[in-house]
Amino acid sequence: MGVKVKVDLTQLNKRFSQKRLRFAKLAMANEALQAMNKYVPSSSMGQNESGATLRGMTFVDDSGDYINYKVPYARAQFYGKVGPYPGYPVKKYTTPGTSKRWDLRLKGNKEEFKAVGDAFIKGLEWTENAD
Repeated sequence: MGVKVKVDLTQLNKRFSQKRLRFAKLAMANEALQAMNKYVPSSSMGQNESGATLRGMTFVDDSGDYINYKVPYARAQFYGKVGPYPGYPVKKYTTPGTSKRWDLRLKGNKEEFKAVGDAFIKGLEWTENAD
């Protein structure tokens, strides 16, 4: 004696389609970029963030998989070490509230981190031309 179960995954597959997942990842990455921006060191003290500044030369990848900081010194600022290996620690950041590993600063801020997760969920609910 057996039981036959039919599972209809149509709505689930529609909700988690490639387009919706991509849109949700883009929304989440953009929200994370905006939230982390205040923790990113700034040579202009946060006043003029266009051009070749660390904050100004930042973009989200088309897939939403990563945030890219396109200035040569971004790696040194992110890890807080300059010069050849093992590097010399950066001890003073000129803009108040900024430091290395700004991603961890976002992660430590529960409200902002929740907003990043909420952006992903809202992105999944996107319906305009989604499917």
